Amino acid sequence: MKKTLGSIALLGGLVASVFFLRRGADEGGRVLNLYIWANYIDPTVLQQFKQETGIEVVEENFSSNEEMEGKLKAGASGYDLITPSDYMVKRLIQAGRLASIPKEDIPNLKHLNPRFQNMTYDPKGQYSVPYMWGSAGIAYNSAKLSRPPESWKDFFDPSFLQGLERRVSLLDDPREVLGAALKAEGASINSKDTTQLEAAKARLLATLPHLGRIDSNSYKDLLASGDLWLAHGYSGDVLRLQATHPDIKFIAPSEGSTYAIDNLVIPLSAPHKKEAALFIDFIMRPEINARIAQSIHFATTNDAAQRLLPPEMLRNPNIYPSDEAMARFEGFEDLGDRAQLYDAIWTEVKAAAGDVTIEEGQDAELDKTAVQKDLKE
Repeated sequence: MKKTLGSIALLGGLVASVFFLRRGADEGGRVLNLYIWANYIDPTVLQQFKQETGIEVVEENFSSNEEMEGKLKAGASGYDLITPSDYMVKRLIQAGRLASIPKEDIPNLKHLNPRFQNMTYDPKGQYSVPYMWGSAGIAYNSAKLSRPPESWKDFFDPSFLQGLERRVSLLDDPREVLGAALKAEGASINSKDTTQLEAAKARLLATLPHLGRIDSNSYKDLLASGDLWLAHGYSGDVLRLQATHPDIKFIAPSEGSTYAIDNLVIPLSAPHKKEAALFIDFIMRPEINARIAQSIHFATTNDAAQRLLPPEMLRNPNIYPSDEAMARFEGFEDLGDRAQLYDAIWTEVKAAAGDVTIEEGQDAELDKTAVQKDLKE
């Protein structure tokens, strides 16, 4: 990625936040400014919410928890509802950036699965409502690869990647990417050990000649178009893609992987807190929540909604892993000051990658003789 992209994204975020505030104030209509992961809610649900309440939901997306946190630190104050992951909730609480959840205004909280109540990152459930959860893993094009990947070691192995120049992508998320590389080292995704982190960095740097993308959003389109053959991706994203592209497969690597619980939180600076509470109650309604879960292919935290899901979804191990599989998964923890080391490594990796961006449709421009020429021989 170009080094200037972060600054451009930050400026764009601040402009968007000002737009949100001006829109709510100038137009006089009721509005909810939602800052959420991309493709993480059913658009028809937003339309129904407006029909029922008259409140328009203005959606903006982020690619990583750190991107979202950076905007808040930079002064973005127009957001009413945000969906940070578990460890980031703790950081936002510690920074004094979250308002208390008005539980008395959200009767549908009664449907929250007991497993997701009083989480360690918010022990009293004072600031967050668990929304959905899912995992990251490896997506690949089974029609292109002669041998499917089985592990993170495969994913970061230069010999496995030989011939895949510009056919591989990483998520644009420091915790996810470093977590995967740490798993390949046999270490925890929450490691604070400098030696382990340096080894993980070396694995990442070794993949750079093969990268065609560092991205958390458009990698799905590039998998679909055939420009990417191997991708670090989110389970729900890839499962949605499989409906129209059955050659695209998703695996949880043999070492295990990361999982995250994403939450609904109301920033302390939110200009429309009442609307935020109404929206939380709306999407905690079982039939609405089940509709979202079916649309995005992630697992729900809503006990009543889960009972409404089709059996094939409940049986899918990439949505609801078995207890045995979950034993190999890890959730993210707040790293405290050591988070700065992760950020420094990620900055170094992205700087070394330079501009690895490819666009959909460039498949024909790549040198076919250089791309896994032995795969179909």
